[in-house]
Amino acid sequence: MNFRITFVLAVLAVVVGGYVVFFELQKTTERETQPLWFYNVHDDDIRRISVTHQDETLAFIKGTGEEFQWFFDDGTDTEVDLDRWGGIPLLVTGPRSRRVLEERIDDPIAYGLEPPLTVIEVSLFDGRELSVRIGDNTPDNTGSYAQLAGFPTLFLIDVSWGEVLSRLVTEPPVPPPPLEEVVG
Repeated sequence: MNFRITFVLAVLAVVVGGYVVFFELQKTTERETQPLWFYNVHDDDIRRISVTHQDETLAFIKGTGEEFQWFFDDGTDTEVDLDRWGGIPLLVTGPRSRRVLEERIDDPIAYGLEPPLTVIEVSLFDGRELSVRIGDNTPDNTGSYAQLAGFPTLFLIDVSWGEVLSRLVTEPPVPPPPLEEVVG
């Protein structure tokens, strides 16, 4: 092998290596901050979900069989429509917050939290209960003001989270009628 070519390649490797060490590795990497959890529970821990939207309430309870089927909590033992229910328990495990707007709010009325437009109550098997109060949408309609009952902090959550859950009241996940009733 030619000595000159080897020498040029070695010098080139040192220059490139030096550039990487001094300039590229010393750059500070900006971390993208992950949104905060508004609250966070495991879906296996959820026993009951109650949604109140504009003074109308529907509640759902998890069965105790191996399948953990969900039922309307109205004494009828009516199963929810799985096509409509889908990922609701996973959704209820908690949304990420876009940000904390205020550590303590003095006027919940200003954010539509007194009275709230929607209240989602989550009961866990261990006896704990969470009550999420969702108020007005932000002026750009991309977020909703939200607060956990008993805590003074005001959060901003994605507007779609509250909309999907409030639709449980306005469009309940009632199973379709049996095929015999439709045909006959």
